[in-house]
Amino acid sequence: MQEAIEHLEISPFFEAMEQPWLERLALHARLVRVGPGKELLRAGDDAESFYMLVSGSVRLCFDQATSGKNEHREVMVRTISEPGRVIGWSALVEPFHYRATARTIEHSELYAWDREWLEQESDRVPEFGLEVMKRILWVLGNRLRETRIRLVAKRYEEEVIAIRALLGDAADQLSVTSPLHKIPYYLENRLTLSDAFHTLEILGERGDHLERNLSGLCLDVLGRVRTELIIYQQLQLIYEIVAQAPETASPAHIRRRCCEEFQRLFAETDYVIEGREHLPDDPGHIFIMNHLDSHPENSLPNDFRLTLDTHFVSAMIVFAKYGEAPIRVVRKSRPDEFGHQQYYDRLGYLYVLAGHVDEDTEHPEVMAEQRRRHFFDAARSCLLEGQNLVICPEGGNASTEDSPKPFRAGAFRLAAMVRPEPLIVPVAVANFDAKLTRTRLAAVVKRPFRLSEILANPNDNASLYAFVNGYRERFRGYVQEARSLAAVR
Repeated sequence: MQEAIEHLEISPFFEAMEQPWLERLALHARLVRVGPGKELLRAGDDAESFYMLVSGSVRLCFDQATSGKNEHREVMVRTISEPGRVIGWSALVEPFHYRATARTIEHSELYAWDREWLEQESDRVPEFGLEVMKRILWVLGNRLRETRIRLVAKRYEEEVIAIRALLGDAADQLSVTSPLHKIPYYLENRLTLSDAFHTLEILGERGDHLERNLSGLCLDVLGRVRTELIIYQQLQLIYEIVAQAPETASPAHIRRRCCEEFQRLFAETDYVIEGREHLPDDPGHIFIMNHLDSHPENSLPNDFRLTLDTHFVSAMIVFAKYGEAPIRVVRKSRPDEFGHQQYYDRLGYLYVLAGHVDEDTEHPEVMAEQRRRHFFDAARSCLLEGQNLVICPEGGNASTEDSPKPFRAGAFRLAAMVRPEPLIVPVAVANFDAKLTRTRLAAVVKRPFRLSEILANPNDNASLYAFVNGYRERFRGYVQEARSLAAVR
């Protein structure tokens, strides 16, 4: 019985209840052991027992009607895993029918009290019955508050609004010195998100009764925000791994590390890839792709944004297939983009030199044609060594809806210059310009081709430009395929 009393004393529901009542509850508690995946109670059934979780976890679901006749599906509303939480309060409220279905997630232990005994005890000691009903009202109030906050968060996709509303509702009960008042401000900046979760977790363990309850509700609402924090911290880690890599580390080694870490990052996202069967068996080819905007919230403290779409293709498609990280073609950084330059220098990427580079330096003789020749020579060497190249022919980025921008001919001209001729592997991507936790990412690999299979003379500028302009429209259809693929759940 003493063990049962100790469990009751740490329960939010029974907290501060008089000791004699706790002893009576402990004496009449039945210990119920339930295996994983078992139904504890079902919505609509007579509510004969009231439960308190001792260990394990339980999922609560409601039945929701579907379009089919007499068909229903279960909708999960919450998971209960904190010892001391109560389940089946309908056993104490008329008409005594369970409102939800409770099913164990893992092996679980619960204390159960029969409704008949609770009613008899309440009749015998009215003060006990009154105390229990006060606590039931507290549970119902929390459920209503939680439901409202979830609806706000779902409707507006703004967790900060939901948290402000939650804390505003409780403002007259919450201490003015409570750290919970800091949470909305922590949530407004990516760099202080970790402070928000740290504060909530501490209050969930050490706060007063109200703070523990509110912290739990906040953490429930902030599920996607926590994933966003994990992704952002992984972006920071990747940048540091690359930019601060030892001088002795080779670009190939750093590219591999980068791809491995991006695979871990994208494991936290919802994505789909179609067309892997089109990938060539051997490396040494040109992968072309559309280039999407990067969401502003992916900006690192140095204002550098890692391009997620190109890293996705590099890590999740090319590296996953060949076991070697590809070499990307990127624009040379502007003089004010130190973070950009520091990152790409270590990866050994190939630069396309823009007009602001080297025009007024100590080497004024390096003109546009010589820069292009230098790039083509370096890129051709990579392909002949069996390296894969990833190139965005647009020379810029766009939203998914407007992608792709007009293509430039450089990637195709490179393919025409190399012998043996490499394949051009088209990859269309969608939704990388959105928040990673609020969308489904998609990539479609299309059938590879050789330029010589399409153009009789790939070195004829007029024919090449006509093909490139027309191919952009075809690629727009590929992007639409990726968008449609992402929409299928």
